[in-house]
Amino acid sequence: MGKQSKRSRKFEKTGGVKGRLEKGTITNKGKLKRKRRENGVDVNEGKVRRAKEAADEQLRLEKMKRMETDFTSKENLGDLDLDSFFAKTINELEPKSSNKHEDATSLTVEASEDREGHTQQSINSFAHKQKANKEDFKDNDSGRDNDSSGEDEDVDAAAERMQLQMDKLGKTDPEFQMFLKENEASLLDFEAEDGTSESEVEDDREENEDHGKVVEVTEALLKRLDQGAFKSHGIKALKRIISIYKVACNLSDPEKVEVGPNRKRYHIGSSKVFDRVMMTTLMKCYKEFSYHLMGKGLERLTHDSDTLNNGMEGKEDTGEANDNSPIYPKNLMASPRWAEIKSPLQSFFKSTIEVLMEGKDPEHLTFLLKALGKYIRFLTPLPKMAQMLLRTLTNLWSAPLDSSEQYQVVRLNAFIRIRQMALTQPFPFVEDCLKKTYLAYAKRAKYGTSAGVTSVLPTLTFMGNCIVELYSLDFHSSYQHAFIYIRQLALHLRTAMQKKTPEAFQVVYCWQYMHCLKVWTAVLVQACKTSGDLEASRCSDADLLQSLIYPLIEVIQGVVRLVPTTRYLPLRLHCVRYMQQLASASAKFIPTSNILLEALDLKEISLKPKKDNSKTASRGFQLPLVIKLPKENTLRTSEQLEACISEIFLLLNREVDLYRYSPGFPEFTIVICQRLRKFSKVTRNGRWRAFAKGCVDLCERHAQFAKSERTRLHEAPKDIKRLEALKPSSAPSMGERYDSAITKEKRLEQAARPLLKQDSSESAKVKPKAKRKLDKKSDGEQSSEFAKVEKAAKKPKSKKEMPDKEALQQEDEVIEGVNWSDDEGSESESDRSDDSSQSDNSNST
Repeated sequence: MGKQSKRSRKFEKTGGVKGRLEKGTITNKGKLKRKRRENGVDVNEGKVRRAKEAADEQLRLEKMKRMETDFTSKENLGDLDLDSFFAKTINELEPKSSNKHEDATSLTVEASEDREGHTQQSINSFAHKQKANKEDFKDNDSGRDNDSSGEDEDVDAAAERMQLQMDKLGKTDPEFQMFLKENEASLLDFEAEDGTSESEVEDDREENEDHGKVVEVTEALLKRLDQGAFKSHGIKALKRIISIYKVACNLSDPEKVEVGPNRKRYHIGSSKVFDRVMMTTLMKCYKEFSYHLMGKGLERLTHDSDTLNNGMEGKEDTGEANDNSPIYPKNLMASPRWAEIKSPLQSFFKSTIEVLMEGKDPEHLTFLLKALGKYIRFLTPLPKMAQMLLRTLTNLWSAPLDSSEQYQVVRLNAFIRIRQMALTQPFPFVEDCLKKTYLAYAKRAKYGTSAGVTSVLPTLTFMGNCIVELYSLDFHSSYQHAFIYIRQLALHLRTAMQKKTPEAFQVVYCWQYMHCLKVWTAVLVQACKTSGDLEASRCSDADLLQSLIYPLIEVIQGVVRLVPTTRYLPLRLHCVRYMQQLASASAKFIPTSNILLEALDLKEISLKPKKDNSKTASRGFQLPLVIKLPKENTLRTSEQLEACISEIFLLLNREVDLYRYSPGFPEFTIVICQRLRKFSKVTRNGRWRAFAKGCVDLCERHAQFAKSERTRLHEAPKDIKRLEALKPSSAPSMGERYDSAITKEKRLEQAARPLLKQDSSESAKVKPKAKRKLDKKSDGEQSSEFAKVEKAAKKPKSKKEMPDKEALQQEDEVIEGVNWSDDEGSESESDRSDDSSQSDNSNST
């Protein structure tokens, strides 16, 4: 017999068929019994419905009884007017006060204590009821911007009736009113509780007649609103100033200003009033926002400061608060004034964003961005507005690269505001900043070619430095974004290696890809530099970011090997620079000497250089500004060869200097010395032979030092974990040596630039007549003359031709504005070019 199922065992355990028959759930034939239906409804369903109806009826009756006994409920308040409400409140207080007067003659010490306790109890009850009534008035006032003028008049009439009731209370019980003035004066100041001053009440009465009409904004009106908003701290006047500011920000398109049919429409007719509106709003309104949300304005609402300041301790605005310090958004939203301040705050940011989007003048944009720094902190409870502002600031920061120099100030201030938002806004807003800025940079890097060397490349360098600064604020978020975007670069490289089409190669071998590699190299280098100065928690995040060095190095080496042709030699040299920069910052062994030595094996280097008569030859060849050589005469002209060979030996010497204190340095330099000795024997250029011999001498000198120092080590070669195990304590580190080398290189470039500018300016001063004479000459005559001048300049002067010492000490008598002859101009220009080339070559060695 088979095994019983779980259901069968459970059926038998509960009694089986007999149990079901006894309970009456099944018939004798084994069928389930169904209960009868009453009018098509199950009996059980009817019972449940009737029980639910009975419970609901009981709850309704109990609720009606509570509402009848509680006349302060919402339903009874809807039927009561203010006079009836305060009449009942005073009637409750009057018997207590009368009893106090009857027993005043027989007061003892204990009775006086009871009187004080009873008075305090009545104060609390009265304050509680008045607070509920004031909240009702605040709700009416918060929606006043969208209500009609009739509702405003009802609220004002209610305020007047409230004041009459307070006066009546002073007549019936003057002692009690005196006690309130001394201890709870805020309860008697009904108008101040609503943030309304006497001047605002007068303004309301004067301007109620202008609803639906156009109100001309004058200096007198601005002065009155200024006094009501910033001296009396009135919210109504602050709202009107923001409304006028909104009109000022949308002067080009007044239809954007949405105004209700019964609301006032403001009009600004003069530039003087416009300037005053902008200055007043941008320079003063942030103080009022702080006053009402975090400052002393909260104390006017209630005497219970502990309740209001819950979670807001230390956040009071003293006028000297740090603009980069964040404000917890719940603290602002928990403020009693938030319902009233939220609308003008949103209107202010929306209007400011509109001006930033449509602004053209760099000076105005700079002023707006600087003034906006005081308001960024108040964006924490407004995430949508913060996203809009971030999008606008990113557009200003990543404006067209070939813009004017004045716009660079706008770009700088826009980035400062982006950084401030990343510091003050709650997480994950910083991730939005990282994402938008990098994508904007990558979009603009597409146009960073050598054609825009004067405007585009400096701007891209500035934008790259901005990204490095942002990615050093939060290393944990930076790691996630850096991982994604470095992986994106690797995917582009993999696609190019698989397809091997010109289009796929063009995606990798372009300025946009190279600028992205440069930015991520700088980000990881900055993480390595700051990891030692951070706390333990942030240091771990920085170490996490350093773990991306290996994948980035793999991507760079893949770019080097993708198209190993002569034309892309400059691109490979750029990649070598990136890898050396990472090696110096991370103190890791990243060899690049094999790439540099392979460049010396190119057949074009051993050939005799050609003369380049193209237009590009006159402009010069600058290796940092190109990633590929021209198709014609690739690496065959003397300018290209000199630039490439000088860069190769410069990077090779820097490679030797980086690993000079490594215990394995002697073995590392064996291949370098062998290849350079072979190159010095083959080459016919004296300067290149001198470069090779100098690098070999440097390797031998450092190798001898490493051999003598590593004999003193107690560890075995396999146990040595430090790369610079032989470095003396007083010697600079890898990063310091690399930074000093880069600083020296930049200083030499800056020194060489004035010479190039001077040559170009002097050549432009040649007489047009002389220029016509030169044009008439044939090309062969010109080349022969320039060759003779170069030979004459290169010949050393004999001792007889050397000038005396007295002649050397004499000053040249040169008159500005004089045009020299053709021969003298050509000789001077050739001499300067030779001198500048010699200085550049000596500096590179």
